[in-house]
Amino acid sequence: MKRSIIDARGELCPKPLIMSKKALEDTLVSGTFDLLLDNETSRENVERYLLDNNIDFFSSDKDEYFILTISKKGESVLTSDAEEYCSLQMQMQNINSAGHIICFKKDKMGSGDDDLGSILIKACINTIREITPLPEKIIFYNSGVKLATSSSPVIDSLKELEKTGVTVLICGTCADFYQIKPDIAVGRISNMYDILEALTSASKIIYP
Repeated sequence: MKRSIIDARGELCPKPLIMSKKALEDTLVSGTFDLLLDNETSRENVERYLLDNNIDFFSSDKDEYFILTISKKGESVLTSDAEEYCSLQMQMQNINSAGHIICFKKDKMGSGDDDLGSILIKACINTIREITPLPEKIIFYNSGVKLATSSSPVIDSLKELEKTGVTVLICGTCADFYQIKPDIAVGRISNMYDILEALTSASKIIYP
């Protein structure tokens, strides 16, 4: 039986996500279809949506586009809103970001008195929302990961920044070392590959 093809080439987020969700809903019990995409961001967003909803898929590359072969098995329940997976970073990049990254490698700012360092780091993070342009990403590693926990004095500011489209990356190895991974309350637990990839592609890196 020939697979149906959903052509989302030329469509920007959230349209490919909406098309994917509709195709899954139209596939009543079990079935497979191909989704055609021509930009990397849309592919990543759709893949995250499928993974979170336990939908099987296989990704392949063509010369000028990508193919996601998506398989629905049984009465799969779509628990996530597809539109929420549209990357806010992509939507707001032109107005919010100059492609720079802010890296926090300590839970305090500067060297010297620790109490003063804690005051300064809090003021720094709370002020990021007021600057233009906003950073594209904020990265936390070493003891800086402590700033992303639920008890952090800057957790509300970080959550607000994430809502505006700023990507927040947390070093997973560092969170494990400090035994705080279950308490991370913002951003995405990441790895050294993702962190280095972000740093090497940034237009500017700031270390407060």
